[in-house]
Amino acid sequence: MAAALVAKQFAELGARVFRVAPADGDPFDAIYPAHRFWRIGASFVTPERADALLAEADVCILGGEDYPGLAMPHDAAALQRRHPRLIVLVISGYPANDASGRPAADLLVQARTGIVYEQFSKRPIPAAFPQPSYGAALQGLIGAWVALVERERSGTGQVVRVSLAAGAAMFWGPFWMKAEKADAGFTGITPRDVRHMILGCADGEYLQLTMGVPGAVARIYGVLGITDPVDPDDRGMPDHSRGPAKFFGDVELLDRHSRNWPRDTLLAALRAAGVPAEAVLKPGESWDDEQSRINGVIVTTPEGCSGVGNPIRIAHVAGPPTPLPARMRNYDEAGPPLAGIRIIDFGIFVAGPYASKLLADYGASVVRVEPPSGRSTLSGERTIIAANHGKLAICVDMKADAGRALAGRLCGEADIALHNFRPGVAERLGFDRKRLNAINPGLITLETSAYGPTGPKALAPGFDMVIQAFSGLQYRAGGHGNTPLCSRSPLVDFATGAVGAIALLVGLFERYRTGRAIAAETNLLNVGNHMMAELIRAPDGTMHGAPALDATQTGIHPANGLYQTRDGWIAVAVRGGEMAGALAAVLDTALPAPLADWSVGEREQIAYRIAGRETRELLAALGAAGVWAERCARDAWNCGEPDGEIVRRMDDAVYGEVVHCIGPLIQFSRSRTVPAVRLSTPEGADSAILLGKLGIGEDEARALFAAEVVR
Repeated sequence: MAAALVAKQFAELGARVFRVAPADGDPFDAIYPAHRFWRIGASFVTPERADALLAEADVCILGGEDYPGLAMPHDAAALQRRHPRLIVLVISGYPANDASGRPAADLLVQARTGIVYEQFSKRPIPAAFPQPSYGAALQGLIGAWVALVERERSGTGQVVRVSLAAGAAMFWGPFWMKAEKADAGFTGITPRDVRHMILGCADGEYLQLTMGVPGAVARIYGVLGITDPVDPDDRGMPDHSRGPAKFFGDVELLDRHSRNWPRDTLLAALRAAGVPAEAVLKPGESWDDEQSRINGVIVTTPEGCSGVGNPIRIAHVAGPPTPLPARMRNYDEAGPPLAGIRIIDFGIFVAGPYASKLLADYGASVVRVEPPSGRSTLSGERTIIAANHGKLAICVDMKADAGRALAGRLCGEADIALHNFRPGVAERLGFDRKRLNAINPGLITLETSAYGPTGPKALAPGFDMVIQAFSGLQYRAGGHGNTPLCSRSPLVDFATGAVGAIALLVGLFERYRTGRAIAAETNLLNVGNHMMAELIRAPDGTMHGAPALDATQTGIHPANGLYQTRDGWIAVAVRGGEMAGALAAVLDTALPAPLADWSVGEREQIAYRIAGRETRELLAALGAAGVWAERCARDAWNCGEPDGEIVRRMDDAVYGEVVHCIGPLIQFSRSRTVPAVRLSTPEGADSAILLGKLGIGEDEARALFAAEVVR
């Protein structure tokens, strides 16, 4: 999946893609119904033809998920030496320093990294949405584009390495961090076992609502007719002190009242009251929504097969090419690949700021612009920290004329500017992309919204949770016949940030190649749909792929699921009939040879045989028989590298020693990455320094501080 999605987006952006499939057929055509759809932009070639194409290729993609009998056809380093301008992207299960040889299979990576225990504290649950694979695809695209931008400066390619484990870390890294001096904000992250605001309705349907707006509880109570008293300080934020069951308020009370309403009627009433809410839909149901149609993210082939397209929209900025600044041309090959690139980040929360944070990991200089209150980013919360560390920070009152002028000066010196305000807000503040490009014609811009810039929902407030509901992620996660389940990690926010980073890198590459700037746009809805890339609609209208968990919430198929042992849990990933026979032999039972024939009965049979076995003994027997299995780790990160290529330690002025900091997630054979040197960035921490860099003298700076234009 990861390798195919990387190639797919390159094709969607105009690249010529050549596919070299396994000689005996591609087994992943059977595993993923959408696999052939992902490859429709590629020309299929033989290995002999590929050798000739490599001499002129820009990128070669190797690796991905494992399958018995398949091996990587090239040594990445040797291939890159033979073709010095070639960028070789290698996708593996684990980082390069992990020599364990464990197979690259999504569920096994989930088990070993511990994300199967990130939702509930007492039992593991797999992610039906393949977080490691999808995350690896996004990281692979970022790594390849960073290397392409760097090659425009150095003239030389290199090997880029990403892993499924890093793909998982992209979504769960903030939850793993532990601080010596953690404050209430740091520890107030959404807990395990949390009850999200998923409400049942009279017609058997569900909806997801969220707070996030002042007076949210009072508004919800008013719609539902609840007369219980409301906290007078109703900020519409979770209460960290009330435990998992009431973290988001008295959801049980809300659920009792919501079941008197048909879903669509209740949704309309909540939206009229200004409460962000969405229907919990099955995978693919959002495709026919008017907003999805306007966004154009669902594409149909001439044969009538539909699937998810590119979540990014790109337009060239009007006007002639502009020359590159000297700092973009001057380059030290021993330095970070994006050194000299300047970014101004007006983003809030996660989805916007995470895009620039990912570029800071590879050398870009990022300035985070906060309002004077600093309230926009809630900077003590770990998911917010993860989206912002590695940046400089300045507080500017954008509502003041002097503040807008200062923001214009910042953008006039930058290469990139981005925000994730609701459509129309940037225009009111006076720094929409047209005005910014009038100041700086070479400026690359990124706008990230909830639903898109136009359409019936364009102005609606949107949050990660409601897009998880609308796109089908919650239905998949809950499993057949169960209540939908919302991930406590903001999966859509992090994915949208990564998609935004890709868009910015495409813009940088275009600027180097042509001198022209681009304006890019993406949104949570597009990315939520893109996270359903496994789904495909056949010409007859039937949906295939993107399966939900089974009713037991242990997997999507008996051959790919979690099983409880006498002293713990293991994950089993059986690929192919030979491995199925080996599993049957180890368990001393009979199983049908075709995996397609396995169903509930086989799951129960396997579970019964495994339940009496001790974990260590069973894993040893399975390993000796060639059956892929992994212990479910309770405490991530558990890949044997306490301070390595994915997780590391940091000494922070506010939080003291912080362990399990995440990133950078991509390794380069030649270019250096830039791990952040501080985790916390207090609001306005660098205001005075940044004013000085703009050439603002002491008298003018004092006046800006005195007028509280800058803090």
